[in-house]
Amino acid sequence: MGLIDKLLGKPPYNDWPASYASFRGDMVKAAGLGVARVRCHRNTWAYLLDNVPKDNETSITGHARGQNGAFRPPAQDEVTTGKDAMVTVPLSGTALAAVLSWCRNIQPNTVSSPWTELDRSIGRRVGAAISQALDNIVPSNGADGPTAVIYLDDRVTAKDTTP
Repeated sequence: MGLIDKLLGKPPYNDWPASYASFRGDMVKAAGLGVARVRCHRNTWAYLLDNVPKDNETSITGHARGQNGAFRPPAQDEVTTGKDAMVTVPLSGTALAAVLSWCRNIQPNTVSSPWTELDRSIGRRVGAAISQALDNIVPSNGADGPTAVIYLDDRVTAKDTTP
């Protein structure tokens, strides 16, 4: 996101992904993570859990690639539920890369696409959150550091609420 967009308050997910090159770079970073934690509403996690395995890349390549094996969600007992129905989900780097891949692969709006504008919007928002978190990732070379956390929890400001 450029300086002008930041100053104007334009959400960074409107134009996600910025380019194929940036997406490829994010995929490499995601795949290199040992674990990332995604914090989101339990319904958002349930939606991803249902839909990410359906990513066959058919809309891009024209044939099913079967990359679904990379998305291996954690066991239910590894998912932590907090207040306000927020969950924290630990994902391996390969599982995170599979989510990111799904987010991008559903973006083309073709006549034969099974994905709706709602699906694409969710994909853009989730993909942008992952990309933003990956901007802060550097190779560790064996050093310990904090786990990457990806937040999916935009808030409505008080001035925007209606009584």
